[in-house]
Amino acid sequence: MELAQIFAGSFLVGLSGAMMPGPLLTVAVARTPTNGPQTGAIVTIGHGIVEIFTVVALSLGLALIIKGSPMVIRVVATLGGVALILMAATMIPGIIKGQKIGAVAANEHDAQTKPKAPLIGLGALATISNPYWFVWWATVGSALIVDSLRSGLIGPPVFFVGHILSDLVWYWLITIFVWQGRKILAGNIYRGFLAVCALFLIWLGGMFLYRGITDTIPTTLT
Repeated sequence: MELAQIFAGSFLVGLSGAMMPGPLLTVAVARTPTNGPQTGAIVTIGHGIVEIFTVVALSLGLALIIKGSPMVIRVVATLGGVALILMAATMIPGIIKGQKIGAVAANEHDAQTKPKAPLIGLGALATISNPYWFVWWATVGSALIVDSLRSGLIGPPVFFVGHILSDLVWYWLITIFVWQGRKILAGNIYRGFLAVCALFLIWLGGMFLYRGITDTIPTTLT
């Protein structure tokens, strides 16, 4: 029963975090029209790979180091802001020229033949470029892992499964929805949609840069 509670709790907490707009959601949605409805699941793989190492590291005590050093959070925020802005910059040439990045895949087969490794990499990059992701794991995430350890070494793996499944369910559902409406996003409309995604990443990156430099990024989450 205790393990079931850990699983359910991690799923619900993870789902609440996944539903908040951020770099990972932006990348998943922006890439769906050219990579297919499975985009959400694939970027979640990259996200999950990063989080596996995070869960292991936090289980070994990394959270105590992060919590005890505000400078670490400032550096993470600053570097994350730069990474998000650079990610947005890679989208700009295609938006302006309206070339391949703006071409919507004609059918499921076209999307299926596209290489999946870049999406996994983007999922990982979007994850580690989000400073709030580090803050969440250093506070809420670490507390939940410590709580799961009360059930022994099986606790953290059960916590991770529930947590990553929440991400998988949410991002996959979102990209399925976007794929179904891909024809609406064709041409200039799709280019405009990508522009909005790029602007969001620039705004988010700028905010992280400012908060990292001015030391105003939150160090706790509720």
